[in-house]
Amino acid sequence: MSIRNLHILILVGVAYVAAQMVADISNLRNLTIVGISVSAFSIAYPLTYTLRDMAHKLAGPYVARTLIIAAAVIYLIVQAFFFIISNLQPAMTPDESTALGALLTQNWRFLLAAVLASVISQLVDTEVYTRWVERFGGEHQWGRVLVSNAIGIPLDRILFLLLASGITEGFMEAFIGTTIIRLIFGIISIPGIYLVEEHSQDWIHITEIRHTDPPSFARSKGD
Repeated sequence: MSIRNLHILILVGVAYVAAQMVADISNLRNLTIVGISVSAFSIAYPLTYTLRDMAHKLAGPYVARTLIIAAAVIYLIVQAFFFIISNLQPAMTPDESTALGALLTQNWRFLLAAVLASVISQLVDTEVYTRWVERFGGEHQWGRVLVSNAIGIPLDRILFLLLASGITEGFMEAFIGTTIIRLIFGIISIPGIYLVEEHSQDWIHITEIRHTDPPSFARSKGD
């Protein structure tokens, strides 16, 4: 991988985590889009799937999986921090303190459901993307994003609903409406895949790398 593409990979990785955080924060705002009531989360979150695809294209599935897990861990750390500061003595009025606590305190079942749904669906997205590339190679790059997002986004929603509250009245309505909006924004983000180059074949051998392997310069020095 060239230095330029490495820099781009870093930017895409940062953007992926940032998009996850923006989506979570925007979840506080409810909107009505084409007559469907959804949270602003559904606008920002689909972008994470295309950013994951961009990282996958740049560096392969192993790096993409690492990015998914890293983002989930960062999210849990952020929520733990919010939980801690929401329980500290604030320098504000009682009403302000109550409002802040309600804003920062998450329902932990919902939180864990969101994390598990995101990790599982994005890992599935990674596998679908990988199979598409194995089948079509560098052709139809829009297709790899469209198909992987078309599976990953609905899977995320249905897993969250099942884990957070189970099958209840209005389950299908909550699933279909939000999923449609997320798929629309997922489709809008598809051109992003053409902004990055295909990863070097060197990344195919990444599983062969071991931390105990001496650096190449050390081997050459000893030769």
